Amino acid sequence: MSLQPNQDSTQFLHGTDGARIAYRRVRGEGPTVLWLGGFKSDMTGSKAEALAQAARAEGWDFLRFDYAAHGESPGKWEDARIGHWRQNVLDVVDNLTEGPLIVIGSSMGGWMAALLIRDRPERVQAAVFIAPAPDFATELMLPSLSPEDRRSLEVSGFFHLRGYDYDVPMSQAFFDEARDHRVLDQPLVFDGPVRILHGLEDEVVPWEHGLRLARHIASKDLTVNLIKGSDHRLSGPADLKRLIQTVSALRAAHTT
Repeated sequence: MSLQPNQDSTQFLHGTDGARIAYRRVRGEGPTVLWLGGFKSDMTGSKAEALAQAARAEGWDFLRFDYAAHGESPGKWEDARIGHWRQNVLDVVDNLTEGPLIVIGSSMGGWMAALLIRDRPERVQAAVFIAPAPDFATELMLPSLSPEDRRSLEVSGFFHLRGYDYDVPMSQAFFDEARDHRVLDQPLVFDGPVRILHGLEDEVVPWEHGLRLARHIASKDLTVNLIKGSDHRLSGPADLKRLIQTVSALRAAHTT
């Protein structure tokens, strides 16, 4: 007799090409609230944990996971690509969920959320974008490279991205592949409610980039909340409360 996993304990999904995707789930009612985290983030970050706590308290169905080479999901960073992470999202959605989704995309997760809207438009009911960074590889990261990093990329085919626990190797192949998954090059067809939260003191993804995404989304039910005093993390107590209230309102409006 097999034991059922504990509520919100780590489990693994065998995805496309044998990928092992770590995920956690709070079982509940209503549309599934799907968390899509950021670049080099994992599913135990403060925003994801706050949402999991709200899910347990309020009876939401809440699902979060780690992309390949992130958190508890195995994988070689050198092999990671935007397309791989996009497929991780599709594997999770297609194999672990049924019915409508309320998608929350944080930073790079905003890119993943936009791609999911394109890939599975019939599944996404509403979307929350937190400091969204669609197309960040070519629109934000490459243009900001120092002359030294640009030269390294041209000569050796990679450079080391600083600002994390360790210097992250970024290859020319990563940027070349990322161009195949751009979302800001054409309108994003979606008519469900969209909420964009962006800190005015964000030094990683400028708030103007969030407005650019807003202009590309067709939905007329779209609100942008620019938050004075908040940075890219949007993880202070007031930020977390705002996020939970935003998701709760969307969920209440779409729970039958």
